[in-house]
Formats: sequence, C-alpha cells, structure tokens
Amino acid sequence: LLGRKDLVKAAWVQSAPHHGPNRAMKVGKEEAIGMLMAVEMWLKRDHQAEYNQWLEWMNHISKRVSQIDGVQAEVREPRGLSNHTPGLSVRWDAAKLGVTGEEVSDILYNGEPRIALNGGGFGFRNRGASSQTGVSITAYMMAPGEEKIVADRLHEVLSNPPRKPKEAPKTPATDVTGEWDVHIQYAASASDHRLYLKQDGNRITGAHQGDFVTSDLAGMIDGDAVRLHSSYTEEHGDDLSYTFTGKVNGDEMSGPLSLGEYLGATWTAKRHPFGRRG
Repeated sequence: LLGRKDLVKAAWVQSAPHHGPNRAMKVGKEEAIGMLMAVEMWLKRDHQAEYNQWLEWMNHISKRVSQIDGVQAEVREPRGLSNHTPGLSVRWDAAKLGVTGEEVSDILYNGEPRIALNGGGFGFRNRGASSQTGVSITAYMMAPGEEKIVADRLHEVLSNPPRKPKEAPKTPATDVTGEWDVHIQYAASASDHRLYLKQDGNRITGAHQGDFVTSDLAGMIDGDAVRLHSSYTEEHGDDLSYTFTGKVNGDEMSGPLSLGEYLGATWTAKRHPFGRRG
C-alpha cells in the first residue's frame, strides 16, 4: 500500500489483526502462487517426522545450555492447532548470572550470526524468585544445523556473560503501592485499565486488569522512573504484552506504552482515592 501517510495510517487502523503497517496489506500474484505452493507442500510433507526433528533440535539446545550451573531449560510442546511447534524456555536467576534475558537476546541479535529470540520476563511469571529471567526459542522457524549454532552461541554467552558495571537503582521518589486507574490512548481508540501495585524497595509487583482479563505484573521504580510489564497468552496463541514506562509524580504516572508486535500507545494513571497507601 503506497500513498499519503495519513491514508496509510487510516488503512492500518482498520486492519485486523492490528499488527504493524504493511504486514496485512501484501496481496499479489506472487502471494497467491506462494499460498498454492504452501498448501501443496503441506499435503505432501511428513508432519510427524518434521515434528520429531523439531523436538530433537529443542532437546539438543536444552542439553547444551543445561550444562551451565544455574541455567534451567524446559521443552514446551504445543496445545491445540495454532502455532503447532515445540519450543524451549531457558531461564536463570539474573542476580546470580549477572545478565537478563533481554540483554542476552540483544547480544545474540546484534552478533554474528544474528539470532533472534524472545527475551526478558516472557513466559517466566510465577516462577518464584523475583529476578528470574530467560529467553524463549521456537523450532519451526529454524533450518537443519541451526540448532547447533543457537546452542553454541547461547552456551557461550551464558557461560561468560558480559560483566558491565550496573548502577544501583535510585531511591524511589514515592511509594506507588495502591490502586491506579489507567487510561490508554491508542492510535484510533482508547481504553481504561486498572493497576494494583505493591512496592517493596525498588521492586513492584501486582496485577494488571485489562478489558477482559487480569494478568500478573512486575516492575521497578528507579527514582521517579517506573517500568511495569505484564503479558497474557491466549489459548489460540496470540500474545498480548504490555510494557508501561514513564514517570511518577505524586498520585499521577504517565509515559509510552509498548505493545510488542502491536506497536505502541500512551498511558496516564491516577491513584484511586481509596487505593492510597494508608
């Protein structure tokens, strides 16, 4: 789709699912022939053999990284028909290894060969320790032999993580414990959510109540800077991820909101009157 920016944005607003611009707007003869070829290949391929091969790749990576003290790996097998591929969750204690899943993901993405992983708190909620982190690997996007490359690079990074000095978080400017009314402004609509926060030093835990579901939430406050994250995976495979960043000023917070593949928005929050810390 080519044209004026405002018209392209208007078309994007009307798209479903609401992914980034261009993803849902590519239809031509090449795509039609590609779809025909995909259907023909789907009918001819040995699905069980392919699945078994994917499992072997995940098990290979799991065995390699599990040799590192403090690193745990778990092969995930899919439920249902959507995204029917095994995956691998690799997790560790960020405080002990000195590196987060997000940092490992960045290192691998910016290295050679480039490896793209999901990294951070994704998939590791309710694991117990507050500093649990990790990366997630999906099998179906890999080619034969790449499992060895991924295993070796991930083992290399986790065995000798970069030791860069980290500044201690600043003393919190305030205590955000309480109930917060959140207004989210999207590109063409708005929504009201609610955050239930509990602060312990610089650490924040709680719950994020959205339009339809409530998810666990975790984050940090560094001076007056806040960062809060929640995510929800639906049964059919869609991943809804919210990362609130911004500043707190007394009983108000605001800043940008990252929605992962669904791009971004802005948010403002006010502490609910009866949700104040007593």
